[in-house]
Amino acid sequence: PPSVPMILYGVITETSIGGLFLAGILPGLMMATLLSASVILQVVMNPAKAPPLTGRVSFTERMSASAEALPTVLIALMIIGTLYAGVASPSETGAFGAVAAVIVAVAMGRLKFRSLRTALEKTVRTTGMFMLLLVGGLFSSFILTRLGVPQEISNYLTGLDVAPWVIIVMINVLLLIMGMFLDPLSILVIIVPIFVDTIVGLGYDPIWFGIVVTIQIEIAAITPPVGLNLFVLRTVVPDLSLADTARGALSFVLPMLVGIVLLMVFPQIALVLPELAFGR
Repeated sequence: PPSVPMILYGVITETSIGGLFLAGILPGLMMATLLSASVILQVVMNPAKAPPLTGRVSFTERMSASAEALPTVLIALMIIGTLYAGVASPSETGAFGAVAAVIVAVAMGRLKFRSLRTALEKTVRTTGMFMLLLVGGLFSSFILTRLGVPQEISNYLTGLDVAPWVIIVMINVLLLIMGMFLDPLSILVIIVPIFVDTIVGLGYDPIWFGIVVTIQIEIAAITPPVGLNLFVLRTVVPDLSLADTARGALSFVLPMLVGIVLLMVFPQIALVLPELAFGR
């Protein structure tokens, strides 16, 4: 989920994680709209991509299916609610989320010892991977800062006789190219410590840049040849070749790039909610 890159970005750049979460709401809705519009446009141009259903779904069936998502919504509200109500820090909200998940599982009668053990094992693996990434990111950031690399790059780029948006475009092109060959979180650990000083020096908000980087990371996950999500989709739909999966995923890269352009032109899409909440 995008919240993981946001947390890693926030820790590396010492940016408010709560601010990043808030900043991601409107861009997230914008991206959902752009992706939905892309699907509709593709179906209008080629109706064979989405043949009509043979039967109608009743209102009762729709409500029943929607109700199945309610526990997940409650867990999300528990996490976000405790964070913005000031009850818990971003780290502590994870504990609240875990408690909420256990309560929901018990209430639904689905909490069994085997499933609990599996969940704990996966949690240990995920946490271990995330902590290694975090340590690596902080270590690389420390070394680069001690060597003065970000400062030198920032001084050079901000001293160029070009408009700031030109440099932002160049950074985005670099992120796009790197996304084809590196896994998303590695890109975050490599790029962010180098360019965050440049972004601030150009007058851009680091929270805004965090949202742009998050979208770029999501693009990296579906761009070949090293798009991790493509291999996941390949296992889910084994009848499709990897080439077909890549072609299908690439049709969604354009609307995501459009989203980045809109964020560049209208940065307030990402910044309006943090400014209202924190008076930034």
